Amino acid sequence: MLSRVAERLYWLGRYVERTENTARLVGVNAQLLLDLPGPVEVLWSSLLEILGCHADFARHSGTASERNVVKYILAHETSPASLVSALRMARENARTVREVLPSEAWELVNQLYLSVREGAEHALSRKHRQDFLDRVVLQCQQLSGMLVNTMSHREPYHFLSLGWSIERADMTSRILDVGCLYASGKHPEVLAAHENILWMNVLLSLSAYQMYRQQVRERVNGADVVAFLLQDSAFPHAIACCLDAIEHAFGQLPHHRWPLLVNREVVRYVARAAPDLLLNAGLHEYLDGLQRELARIHSQIETTWFTSEAMSVAAETG
Repeated sequence: MLSRVAERLYWLGRYVERTENTARLVGVNAQLLLDLPGPVEVLWSSLLEILGCHADFARHSGTASERNVVKYILAHETSPASLVSALRMARENARTVREVLPSEAWELVNQLYLSVREGAEHALSRKHRQDFLDRVVLQCQQLSGMLVNTMSHREPYHFLSLGWSIERADMTSRILDVGCLYASGKHPEVLAAHENILWMNVLLSLSAYQMYRQQVRERVNGADVVAFLLQDSAFPHAIACCLDAIEHAFGQLPHHRWPLLVNREVVRYVARAAPDLLLNAGLHEYLDGLQRELARIHSQIETTWFTSEAMSVAAETG
């Protein structure tokens, strides 16, 4: 298959997954605002740091107030971190590879883009925000589920799967970072009394609470939540499970030797983590390191399948 088509499918998967998990990220922060006690300051600017867009926000939106940050993340037309921008790119990628997608996929992507663009401004108020975010997550899941169940599991599907698996792992690490930042905030004595609320919201933001409770019978706590979302190989949003999905997709594609080796290094990086120790000191730095490791996988994917050299190798090997 053409390198151009493979790359568009990969980024379609990434942008759809980014849309869903950005909605989850805003949702968990908004819910913490309601659930944590008054003395704890909810720093909306921390979301900008987690999404890596603090400098771009400062250029366009000024003060990091709740309204400004939410408007930027939901509705900004050019920010790579916004829902509208991610869906515009997903829509463009889907449009250019319509011939390899089920016909319904283009219709769903287009409907999702128009729905978010029309509803984002309305979602700036707290009254309507959670309904809007829940609707975005549900529509993204509808699209992903339709692709899983109606698309032949051949090369186009595996590039799509690579995109959403690597983006999901990255965004799960960022949602974990929300819990990490609040747990190390200005009022540790208050948060210590409400730790279960903090980490329960992290789980709920990933629809992980019930599956976590099936595995862990004790009171919700940070170390167990971090272990579950890092190292559980059976829960789809856990990073270990995402890395397994990436390895499976690599195995179905040609010329996969070097991507597979890099992925296995990241698998070992995650398996070696000691969540109880990291939670006391160094979890934020560990998650930053994990995001850099995931970026290595992405770079290897680009080098192997999307560059002009990759196209030459594919042509020579037939």
